[in-house]
Amino acid sequence: MPFGYDSEYDVADLGTLSAVGVSAAQRTTGAALAFQLLVSEVGTNVVVRLEGSLDDVSYFNLNASGSDFTLTSNGATGYFLTAPVKYVRFRLVSITGGTPTVNCLLGTI
Repeated sequence: MPFGYDSEYDVADLGTLSAVGVSAAQRTTGAALAFQLLVSEVGTNVVVRLEGSLDDVSYFNLNASGSDFTLTSNGATGYFLTAPVKYVRFRLVSITGGTPTVNCLLGTI
């Protein structure tokens, strides 16, 4: 059953990245999505991208402007998107300074 299929609010952990790369993908119902990014040990900044896919092969940026998010401090940051996609993941695009980790939780109804 896809994530978010039942009437409860569901939360999934997409994992933690400490190097440039992508998280595991999570299948969703394509409903309203909330991403919570938790950054620790950031040096100057980390750049992240929230990605979606219809086929779990080709992924695209879920930010309507097409830009990535630059995070410059430790702590939690949240993003809410209405994204009619079947799969989502997050990408750690770049790291500037420090040895940061970025964890991503995904919530959906």
